[in-house]
Amino acid sequence: MTDKIYLKGVRAYGYVGLLPEENVLGQWFEVDATMWVDFEAASLNDRLEDTLDYRASIRKIEHLIQTSKFKLIERLAGAIAESLLEDPKIEQVQLRVIKHPPIPNFQGSVAVEVVRCQKKDSEKNEQKERELVVVRKEIPEVKPAIASSSTPNSSTQITSIHTDGACSKNPGPGGWGVVVHFGDGSVKELGGGTKDTTNNQMEMQAAIAALEFYAKQGQTQPITLYTDSKYVIDGITKWIKGWKKNGWQTKDNKPVKNQELWQILDRLNSSKIQWEWVQGHSGDPDNERCDEIARSYSTSYSG
Repeated sequence: MTDKIYLKGVRAYGYVGLLPEENVLGQWFEVDATMWVDFEAASLNDRLEDTLDYRASIRKIEHLIQTSKFKLIERLAGAIAESLLEDPKIEQVQLRVIKHPPIPNFQGSVAVEVVRCQKKDSEKNEQKERELVVVRKEIPEVKPAIASSSTPNSSTQITSIHTDGACSKNPGPGGWGVVVHFGDGSVKELGGGTKDTTNNQMEMQAAIAALEFYAKQGQTQPITLYTDSKYVIDGITKWIKGWKKNGWQTKDNKPVKNQELWQILDRLNSSKIQWEWVQGHSGDPDNERCDEIARSYSTSYSG
């Protein structure tokens, strides 16, 4: 088959990587895809059903980048290829996945390329038979669960989270900091940074990291999230409703700045999050500590 469809420069923000900064702060990924599709009929009759609706392919790529938590970019490339090949119209796919890892003094990119094709029916049946055997062998004896063991102790639940971001030169090297308070009085601190960013982006990354940490705890108890960023507070509690209704356009019909970050923050947000604004540099100890963490990371990326 010689018919091909090319997708170039599909970009999305994700958290795939081995480095802590990649897992929490995230980074941009870019995908180029070549898909072997028989669209001879569509070239004659001009009917979409006789070719590939590549909009669905773009959504699949973006979704996997945004939601995957893999350690390796190779695994991400494989997952994207597998997802695309779920469409029987695609007989073969060639993918190139590119990222710019936050490695100090490294200004280049890392890319992997994979080629995958549809499995023959005989291969699919053999794989299903092998999977069935494995499942039958690995089913363990199910024991009754103790109700109290699955109920989180209220003293270990998160009670509040404080966030802050910082950026030198704006744009320039930046960092973010998070302070998490638990019911037993313990505290956990998070932080990260990147070489080229803005203050607003770091404020948003701090909030994103905070809500991701909260989500991982599986907690049902509501929390209060404190930030000194009016941009974050107003954006997530007021502006975002209009942006979404207007197709991620402002009231002036201009593209929303930092749209990808807003979409991630919107996905993590819920009715369990109480957003509170705190005056920055006013002596609030948690805000000051977040600022200290953020600035330390910003400084580390300034060299």
